[in-house]
Amino acid sequence: MTAPVNLHGCALAIGDDGLLIRGAARSGKSALTLAILRRAPGLGLDAALVADDRVNAERRGETVMLSAPETLKGLIELSGVGIVEEPVRDDIALRWIVDLVDPATVARYPTEREAELMGLSFPVFRLPMHEAALNADILLTLSLPGRRLR
Repeated sequence: MTAPVNLHGCALAIGDDGLLIRGAARSGKSALTLAILRRAPGLGLDAALVADDRVNAERRGETVMLSAPETLKGLIELSGVGIVEEPVRDDIALRWIVDLVDPATVARYPTEREAELMGLSFPVFRLPMHEAALNADILLTLSLPGRRLR
């Protein structure tokens, strides 16, 4: 186990899979998180907020656990609205990393599909920032049973 680190990003659970969403300030991390939380039940998937804006990451053996700092637990910032309460899951094991990037840099067929965090490799998806609806649909499609990335 290594010392926890505090990261700028959002974390959520889709079933038992943890997603870490990273990106520059105002790139749409919270909007993507909210879009996934609202769309998942319609597809029969359980989704829950873990952390918004700041994420604690702690390596435990061969996994990284994600959680919220106590002062931010159960809160999500909605641009133009403010801070609202949201049901929360205490922690989740990281499965995927999502990096929100400039749309011009998104590769149609990416060759680099892994990112390192705390000495471990995880699948990474580099998706266009400010495209919450599209990105939510992509990530939820990958979460459906029987869906595999080729």
